[in-house]
Amino acid sequence: MKFQIIAGALCLDLINTLDSRAVPENQKELVPSYAELIDWAVQSGALPAVQGKVLVQAAGTHPREAADVYARAIELRECLYRIFTAVVENQKVQADDLCVFNVYLGDALRHTELHTAQKGFRLGWAQDSLQLDSVLWPIVRSASELLTSDDLKRVRECGAGTCRWLFVDHSKNHSRRWCDMKVCGNRIKARKFYRRQNSTARRRVLLTD
Repeated sequence: MKFQIIAGALCLDLINTLDSRAVPENQKELVPSYAELIDWAVQSGALPAVQGKVLVQAAGTHPREAADVYARAIELRECLYRIFTAVVENQKVQADDLCVFNVYLGDALRHTELHTAQKGFRLGWAQDSLQLDSVLWPIVRSASELLTSDDLKRVRECGAGTCRWLFVDHSKNHSRRWCDMKVCGNRIKARKFYRRQNSTARRRVLLTD
């Protein structure tokens, strides 16, 4: 499956793996299993392809553990959705959500190491990065970095009422309205055009009567 990686932040792209949030009966889970979660992580750049392949193989050997990690990934996703939605709507973030996130943050930090780089140093993951839950660590880091950066004020919700996808608005004048102009943007424009056409047609009928 090819995922839409359009949010500008890894943690928001994870949030966007539940489609049509605003319409419960139309909701679609885009990562319905641990294997699909890994596919998403590789496509989004969260994991290298080699690591992803190893994790999928390990999940086949340890299905219960993989199912547990998958459940935690969904819990993390929904926790992040509530946190970032509260930020977008200028609401207070719930203390329970911060507590849940801080548990994930503590676990991710426990696996973080300082590595040498070509110029200076970089933060990386410990040698146990082939653990099944290692897929969660870069997501948590992404969220902590976004929540503590100036980009937080640029987080937006898609203007299509049924979408609710989130993104960081990096447009020149900070006027981006849609998660993806080719999808939601064109859909809304088409609806407005259709309504204008219908309105014009009705006025013509009234004038000829």
